[in-house]
Amino acid sequence: MAGRFHGVFSLLLIFGSLVAGVISVFDESWAMGTVYIAIILFSMPMITYSFCSKCMCRIDSCGHVLPGRLTKLLPARKQVGYTALDILGLVVPMMLLLGFPQFWLWKNTPLLIVFWVLVLIGLTEVKLFVCAKCTNERCPMYTQPSDGMN
Repeated sequence: MAGRFHGVFSLLLIFGSLVAGVISVFDESWAMGTVYIAIILFSMPMITYSFCSKCMCRIDSCGHVLPGRLTKLLPARKQVGYTALDILGLVVPMMLLLGFPQFWLWKNTPLLIVFWVLVLIGLTEVKLFVCAKCTNERCPMYTQPSDGMN
């Protein structure tokens, strides 16, 4: 249950950062705000398809809960190792999600701080708590559980 808490909490933190980005962009340009929302709506399924749909834990033990369930709506993929294209399908959308609003965030220091604090805490939650509990040995983020002997 604790692993799922951190999975959901990390998603909420990342979502909060995206909301801060949306607010900063819309504050100056409705057109660019609409573009950013389109980027968000495109990126989420792309990340889920490229990365989550190959995870063997996605249905019954996904720490993030929601992405695992969303993979049921996407075309089926084999649970095999991740390719460079799969990694690219994660990295490019993440770069767009995080990079696109920066021009507008730099003009609004409080939102810039909120954006990056939420992103950093969210990613830290993922690395320290969600990935640490995951058993998908094929995932590039997988870390071997320590046996307590070190």
